[in-house]
Amino acid sequence: MAKRLLIYAMALPLLSGVARGDELRSAREAVDRALKNDGGRLVARQSACPQSADDPSEYITRVELVPVGDSADAALIDTAMCGGGNRHGQYLVITRRGKSHLVTDAEIGDMSFLGQINHVDGNKVFLSGNRWLPDDPHCCPSRRAVLEYDIETGKHILKLTSRKLGN
Repeated sequence: MAKRLLIYAMALPLLSGVARGDELRSAREAVDRALKNDGGRLVARQSACPQSADDPSEYITRVELVPVGDSADAALIDTAMCGGGNRHGQYLVITRRGKSHLVTDAEIGDMSFLGQINHVDGNKVFLSGNRWLPDDPHCCPSRRAVLEYDIETGKHILKLTSRKLGN
């Protein structure tokens, strides 16, 4: 499964199909709508950021797009703050036929859980990354974790690994 995901990720830039572009565009629009609720917006690159230092807009630093099941895609969009600072945004978006659902209840967020798509199994997306525990300083998450998100039920499970970071 990981090999298939890697091959797909390598082939993605070569795909010129309209469908992948529509899914990615739809995912970006879902994140943009959420940021507009807070007075910001999503821009494609840092050079497109508003010039105001206190603007809450974010720019894209990385995107992962993978197929899930027979008719959906999962996009994981990483962002940084246009106005500077050390906030790192991460958004999981599930897309189907050009319509997107921004996942807001799966513990992904600044200083909560930040990861990358590890693999897909059926209708589940597995992300692996870092988890901040309640007493962790802003700089330093203490645990590795795996987040399992079921795109059909919308349920998620966050599992801390037995390995602490820094060990």
